[in-house]
Amino acid sequence: MEREVLKSMFDNLLHIGNKVNFWNPRMKPYIYGATNWIHVINLVKTAEKIEEVKARLNEVTKSGKKVLFVATRLQAKDAFQKLAIDTGNFYVSEKWVPGLLTNFKTIRRRIGTYLKLLKDQELGEFETLTKKEKASRLLELDKLSKAYGWLKEMKKLPELIFVVDWVYESQAIKEANSLNIECISILNSNWDDIVVSNCIPANTNSPKSLLFIANSLKSSIVVWAVPTTQDRTNEWVKVKKIEDKKISGEKKSFKKPETKTEEVKTEPKAKKATKTEEVEA
Repeated sequence: MEREVLKSMFDNLLHIGNKVNFWNPRMKPYIYGATNWIHVINLVKTAEKIEEVKARLNEVTKSGKKVLFVATRLQAKDAFQKLAIDTGNFYVSEKWVPGLLTNFKTIRRRIGTYLKLLKDQELGEFETLTKKEKASRLLELDKLSKAYGWLKEMKKLPELIFVVDWVYESQAIKEANSLNIECISILNSNWDDIVVSNCIPANTNSPKSLLFIANSLKSSIVVWAVPTTQDRTNEWVKVKKIEDKKISGEKKSFKKPETKTEEVKTEPKAKKATKTEEVEA
């Protein structure tokens, strides 16, 4: 193992584990020792695992298959979101939607709803709605965007999911294991390497260490053509024409029917004769 690689990993804090009273005995092979009541991760083992994961990611992406990156922790979301965007893969960085893998058919329908709202917004359909209806549509669009923002093109289950800190993403790991989907995760000294197919023992609490791992994995991922936002929207969505229907809450404007009134000419009434006129007569 080259010293420069180990020194770079050391400078990026990959060796720092958790406190010695919060550790899992299954991670003992990856722990070098302890100092100041904090475990020190063996960087030689970490470097070996990074190379194994890089080889596996290269094998999967080389065949044209996709990887789902799951990183909802604040320390990891920016680094792995950028990695997924640059390599044209899928990612979840806000919140794991329960049933994303095990109930994928229903999730695809929700993604279709999201794409339809996006198309309506582009065509200016929201401007024809009332203020109340427009606000509710925009609120739903924002909610769906956070949940399915980069999953719009995922038409089938991914070949592999890469999870940062599986304890925070335990639901994703459970769903993947139930469907026999391969899982790779970054684990600290207090996690368990049995629940995943492969792991990278490293510091999961430092943005610096996670950014180093993301940049290290990027070179092994085969990048295919990454579609633009406009292409992605037009590719998967079939937009139906919106019929002109009454929208709830919108007031109809009624106009009174115009009626032609015929002018009736009436003769002036004869004046009644006064008493003096009767006497003179």
